[in-house]
Amino acid sequence: MPALPSEHHEYPMKTSIMNKVAVFLFLFLCINLPQEAEGQALASGAEASAKPFYDVKAALTKPEEVKHLNIRQQDYYTLTPDICQLVYLEFINAMKNKIASIAPEIGQLKQLRDINLSENELLELPSAFYTLPALQQADLSHNHLSEMPAGFGQLNTLQVLYLNHNKIRTLTSDVAKMNALHTLNVSYNHVEVLPSQMGEMTKLNHLAVTQNQLRQVPPSLFKLKELKTVALDFNQITALPKQIGQAKTLQTLLLGHNQLKSLPDQLVQLQALELLDLSHNQLTTLPANMHKMKNLSTLLLVGNPLPAAEKDRLKKALPNTFIQF
Repeated sequence: MPALPSEHHEYPMKTSIMNKVAVFLFLFLCINLPQEAEGQALASGAEASAKPFYDVKAALTKPEEVKHLNIRQQDYYTLTPDICQLVYLEFINAMKNKIASIAPEIGQLKQLRDINLSENELLELPSAFYTLPALQQADLSHNHLSEMPAGFGQLNTLQVLYLNHNKIRTLTSDVAKMNALHTLNVSYNHVEVLPSQMGEMTKLNHLAVTQNQLRQVPPSLFKLKELKTVALDFNQITALPKQIGQAKTLQTLLLGHNQLKSLPDQLVQLQALELLDLSHNQLTTLPANMHKMKNLSTLLLVGNPLPAAEKDRLKKALPNTFIQF
């Protein structure tokens, strides 16, 4: 972990400083690291009501008992049709295999709620995947998917979707139909544009688009009324829309390592914001009324060409905020 620069605005208590930095690091790790732990968490509900099966052949002898199948790291090259005979399945953990294809029979798994296919070799998904009527959580991270196709719009029960660490360039405009989705991670891809229809994802709480190729952000995104966390760091964003001030519920905004030279005055309207990362941009000044951001506890500004006078102004405007210059 890199050491903090010596020049910073101190809290009254050093423990508070460390707490705020720890919160930032925790959020960064939660947003950007692989979801192996998440996959284990998803299994907990199924494990509570039924024991996990680790062998497909054994599971096929008692198909009516199989709700949780864990074939993690068993050298599978395909999600085979026989697995799809286990029609009472609620959770599949098939991460860390070599799966390059999924049998179309997957559509038979009408009770499947959670699926973890992270760290495989998938290039695409069969159309039947998008017909799973009970699917709530899907981890497809660390594969070779090149797009987020329109089929995802059919998954109107899906709440959590991990697509990070793929080769995705485009996101379907049909995200607007994903009415239940509250967490979307498409970090570490090649996305250049976010569809404006994201502004219709009424349940979206957490969005991670770290390490992509974004140059702008759709204004509609900030109209979402339940948005809490947005990670747009490590992109090529040159400007933010004035509509950013409409995101009244936003608590965490990560914009580090972009190309920002200025910020809209409406930024100070983010009254719920607690963590703002603007590090490693090209900022020489921040909006005039920063004192209005009463809940801002952490402001990261390292790597910006801020003059000394601007640093002093920010310290006075935000006396209770940990500021890292």
